Amino acid sequence: MASDDGVDSHTAALTGTAVTLVLVCTFGGNLMQRLNNAYWFSSETTLAIFLGFCASMPFCGWKPFDHVFTEEFDTIFFLYLLPPIIFESGYDLNQKDFFRNFAAILSFAVLGTVISTTVMGAGLFSLAQGGMITGINGTSTKEAMKFGSLMSATDPVATLAVLGSLNVEPQLYSLVFGESVLNDAVAIVLFQTVHKLPDSDSFTLTWAQTGKIVATFTGVGLGSIIIGICFGVFAAVVTRKFVRDAHSHSEVTIILSIAYLSFLVSDALGFSGLMTVFFCGVMMSHYAKYNISESGRETCGSVARVLAYLSETVLFIYFGFIILPTLSSACDRQDKYEISWGLFFWTFLLANVARAAHIVPLTLLLNASKRTSAAKRTRISMKSMFVIWFAGLRGAIAFALSLTFDGPNRRYVIPCVVLIILFTNVILGQATAPLLHLLNIRTGVVVGDDDGSGSRRDASYVSSVQPTPSRDRLPPSHPSRDVGRGVADGVSSRGSVNMLSSVGGGSE
Repeated sequence: MASDDGVDSHTAALTGTAVTLVLVCTFGGNLMQRLNNAYWFSSETTLAIFLGFCASMPFCGWKPFDHVFTEEFDTIFFLYLLPPIIFESGYDLNQKDFFRNFAAILSFAVLGTVISTTVMGAGLFSLAQGGMITGINGTSTKEAMKFGSLMSATDPVATLAVLGSLNVEPQLYSLVFGESVLNDAVAIVLFQTVHKLPDSDSFTLTWAQTGKIVATFTGVGLGSIIIGICFGVFAAVVTRKFVRDAHSHSEVTIILSIAYLSFLVSDALGFSGLMTVFFCGVMMSHYAKYNISESGRETCGSVARVLAYLSETVLFIYFGFIILPTLSSACDRQDKYEISWGLFFWTFLLANVARAAHIVPLTLLLNASKRTSAAKRTRISMKSMFVIWFAGLRGAIAFALSLTFDGPNRRYVIPCVVLIILFTNVILGQATAPLLHLLNIRTGVVVGDDDGSGSRRDASYVSSVQPTPSRDRLPPSHPSRDVGRGVADGVSSRGSVNMLSSVGGGSE
C-alpha cells in the first residue's frame, strides 16, 4: 500500500522504526556514559543490539516485514555503511601512535589473520571429516577455509570503548585499534580470495594453489594501499591548488566525495575498497586537511564522525533485529536456518585457539626484535598481550560476510556466526573492564611526552572516570590551526604539500 506521496507504507514504517531506534540508542548511550565506571562498562553496541532485538519481537513471523531480513543487506553494508566507518578511522587516526606500533599492528592484522584462518579452517575441516560437526563440508577444504576467514574478522567495538574511556596506555589501545581496522580489510580480501577457488566437492588445497592465494592476497593488499595513497595525494593537490576561500560545506563535500570515490574505484578494479579508503583517510588527514579552512577541518571531522556513528548504530540495530528470525523457529517461517550447537562450540573454541596461535608467537618475536635499551621500553607486556588476545570479539564484518556465504551449509553458518557475535559482545565485551582491573592494567594514563609514555592519574580520577566515545580516544594529531605552523613533525602544513606540488602542475 502506498501513501499519498507515493511512499510505500511498509517502507515508511520500517524507516520510522529505524530512526526511532537510533534516537533511543543515542539517548541511552549518553545515559550509560554517566553510569559506567572503571569496574563496569556497558557499550552502545550492546544497547543497539538489545534495542533491535526488542523491536523485532512484535514483527516476528509477520509477512509484511519479511523483507526486513533481506539477504541483500550485505550489499547495503559493504557499499554504504562500512566505508564511512573505515574512512573515519583513518581520517581521525592518531598517526604518531599508529605508525610507532605499525610493525606490530601489521603483523597482527596480516600475518595474524592468515594464521587464524589456517588454524580455524584446518581444525573445522578435520572435525567435519571425522563427523564431529554438522554445517561444514568434510570433503572439500574450501568451505572450511571460507568460514575460517570470515571468523577471523575481529570487531572489538565494546573493548575499544572500555579501553578508550579508561585511558589505558597508548600502546595497548593503538595495537587493539590498529589491528581491528586493518584486520577488517585483510579478512575480506582473504575471504574473497578463497571464494574464487574451485567449487569441486573433492577440492584439496595444494602448495601451488596456496602460493597463488598468497600472491593474489599480497597483490590486492599492495594495490589497495597504492590506490588509497594516490587518491589522498590527489585530494591534497586539489585542496592546495584549486580550493581557495571556499565555504566549509564545499570543502567537506570535496574531501568526502574523493574518499568515497577511492573506495568505488578500488572495488571496481578488483582491489579492497576498505583498505583503500582507510589509507586515503590517513593521507588526507596528514596533508589535505591542512589545506582547507579551520571551519572546514572541524566540520569535516564532525561529519565523518556522525556518519560513522550512524552507520555503526544502524548496523548493530539491524543485527539485533535479525536475531529472532535467525535463531527462533517460530519466527523463521521459511525454515531457512538451523542451529548446530556442535558447530558453535567448536567454532568458538577454535577461534580462541587460533587467535592465541598468532598473538602469542608474534608478540614474542616482536619483543625479541627489540634489543636496544630504548626499544626494550616499548616491548609488549604479557598483560597487554592477554588483553589483545581477549579483544578478539566478532562483529559487523563476520556477520556481513556470513550473509554472502553460499551453499547448503549456509543454514548452519549464519546462526553460528550470530551466536558467536552475541556471546563475544554481550558477555566478553562486558567483562573487559573487570579484566583490566583484575590484571591491574594501567588506566587514567595521560600522554605527555613524545615517546608515547604516560603518567598515571590519581586513583580518584580512575574510580570516577567519565567515559567518552571510543572514537574520541585516538583523536587526530592536533598541530596548530595556524597554516604557517607545523603539521605533525615540524613541517609547515602548506609546506608539507609542497613536495606534492609538482603533481598539481606548478606553483602558486
